[in-house]
Amino acid sequence: MTTSRLIRSLSAAVAFCAAASAAVSGCELYDSPPRPSLEGLVDGVLPDRNAPIVLRFSEPIDKSTFTARVVAYETDAEGNLLDGVEEFFAYQPATGNLYGDTAFQDKDKTVIITPGAALPIGATLALVIDAGLSDLDGRKHNNPLVLLFTFRLSCDDAGGTSAFPDGTYFFLANVTEPLPVQVQLWGQIIVDPATGKFVGQFTNADRNPDPSRCSPPCDSTEACRLLPAQACVIPSLEAASEDEFSDFIANVPPPTGYSFRVEGCLAESPTGVAFVNLPADVVIQQPEVTIEGIPRRSRRKMAAFARPAASPPTT
Repeated sequence: MTTSRLIRSLSAAVAFCAAASAAVSGCELYDSPPRPSLEGLVDGVLPDRNAPIVLRFSEPIDKSTFTARVVAYETDAEGNLLDGVEEFFAYQPATGNLYGDTAFQDKDKTVIITPGAALPIGATLALVIDAGLSDLDGRKHNNPLVLLFTFRLSCDDAGGTSAFPDGTYFFLANVTEPLPVQVQLWGQIIVDPATGKFVGQFTNADRNPDPSRCSPPCDSTEACRLLPAQACVIPSLEAASEDEFSDFIANVPPPTGYSFRVEGCLAESPTGVAFVNLPADVVIQQPEVTIEGIPRRSRRKMAAFARPAASPPTT
């Protein structure tokens, strides 16, 4: 049954029940198990990662059926949560707080969650409530409940940092839509340590086309890769890690080259330096890819930085 047909069927059932209730008592509407929500969540974002997470339910819960955890949201190809992901909070009714702290309030309609570890900025997190959660009358959820959320750093309150000096950095970005492609970038970044705000000029990076870097020289249609080991490779071969930055040179002229300016801010956190950029659009002519509104993200979820270089290598 399609969603629209299901909605029409439910609407018809409610209308029938409403009409019948005038003549026949006992027509019951569906009473769902407790429905959860996160206080302060707007468009998937919570405002303050240093504040406790406030979980509210539509009615009092049987707290002996409440088992929950907060984890990094990482899934397999089918969308199932992976085992062994980073955990920030855990509670079981039999043992109580396993990691972090839990307080039940408002006659068990509200759960105040204080994580046991600092929550990262930019990463998608999941509050997972195990199957079996029920209200005081025994109406229960037969499947787990997953509430997704994240924290985003505002550049208005980033604060200063000296942990990220001015310099030239090498980035790897894996684009999945519309085509899977790796984008290599040289970024020349200037940071104001007093405010944490930065300006960066990002430039496309391609494999050095000079075949004579290898011994013996590569074919003219190949590129010489020196890291992690010398080899003649196709020029489009993706970098295995940021440590291969010396094999890549700046490429500015279209159609394969491009360069763009990004502004944002940096802030120190217990999990490292959070790197947040304001939205920017990038148009790549070959291959034909448009990256719209480059998302904000934290350093721990971003491709790691290579060792800073004095400047992007050029031919």
